[in-house]
Amino acid sequence: MNRNRSFFHRAGSPGLVQPASLLARTGLGLLGTAVGIGLAVGAGLRAPGLEDEARLQPGEVARSLSESYVDVAARVAPAVVRIEAFAAAGGMERPLGQGSGVILSEDGLIATNAHVVRRASRVRVSLVDGRAEDAQVVGLDVDTDLAVLRIEADGLVSAPLRADEEARVGEWVLAIGNPLGLDHAVTAGIVSGRGRSASIAAYEDFIQTDAAINPGNSGGPLVDLEGRVIGINTAVANPAAGGQGIGFAIPARMVDDVVTELAASGRVTRGYMGVQLNEVSDEYASARGYRGASRVVVARAEPGTPASAAGVESGEIIDALDGEPVGSLRAFMASIARLRPGTVVELSLVRGRERRNVKLELAERPNPSSDR
Repeated sequence: MNRNRSFFHRAGSPGLVQPASLLARTGLGLLGTAVGIGLAVGAGLRAPGLEDEARLQPGEVARSLSESYVDVAARVAPAVVRIEAFAAAGGMERPLGQGSGVILSEDGLIATNAHVVRRASRVRVSLVDGRAEDAQVVGLDVDTDLAVLRIEADGLVSAPLRADEEARVGEWVLAIGNPLGLDHAVTAGIVSGRGRSASIAAYEDFIQTDAAINPGNSGGPLVDLEGRVIGINTAVANPAAGGQGIGFAIPARMVDDVVTELAASGRVTRGYMGVQLNEVSDEYASARGYRGASRVVVARAEPGTPASAAGVESGEIIDALDGEPVGSLRAFMASIARLRPGTVVELSLVRGRERRNVKLELAERPNPSSDR
């Protein structure tokens, strides 16, 4: 399915201003909660699961949530950094832009977006305590829009990744970063959705949030109310195209996988079939007599690739991978990318009523992350 690429902006893009309406909406939400609790207490109702004598007081939940925000912001702020990228030009240095990052280990490992530091000749990292350090670009991965930096400094504070637990739709989150040059700004919202695509990277599994994200937030953390990083803020819907209150963050599970590889070798190695794929509609599949769950169809097998050598042909629907049913294009691409080069996989291919299985040995995906 084709998507309108102009609808999305990376959160580091210049000139994008997000309407500052989230605070008002959050305030109304808390007021409504407080009023609702007040009515319940006035009517003599008890909160579920509490003892008879323990009743909620008006505003108690709102105050508790507010204190949680304050505590999380204070604990995570020292781990959030401002990133400035510069490029050498004609013997001089010019600014490329600025973004945010989050310290993931006390030895100076920092995660940010690849588009924040790509093609930079120098990267400067500023800490919340006023220190500023030149950073080494350890590696970047354009396919996921992630990069890893390292700084040499003492007394660093890190933020933990919540990589083993998926974000839950509806849970409260904070976005922390440096939007529009405002250092360590904090916005609040909820997780609005999961598994989103914005057509800005090869591999996408975005968390959607309504926490306000603006230029300069790119690379900063989206955190839960325990101060754990659940995502790296990356993009925002374009208000000019009708988008409002829609931001996207790379989930912590993906961040953990990519950062681990980049920190170890400076690059990410992925399996590669050598096909151009499309995701088709239910109507398309049904019209061709296909009744399975897959919506992944081969558009073209590139010459000289494993898919071409195995005889994969355009128009075939990829029904299964190693016997497991295929669903969405995003999920299928992620499954192949997680496999190592040299892995032999079996594809079940369907065209009309014809079904056949082919085996192919994955090559290494060409890595654009060397393009800085």
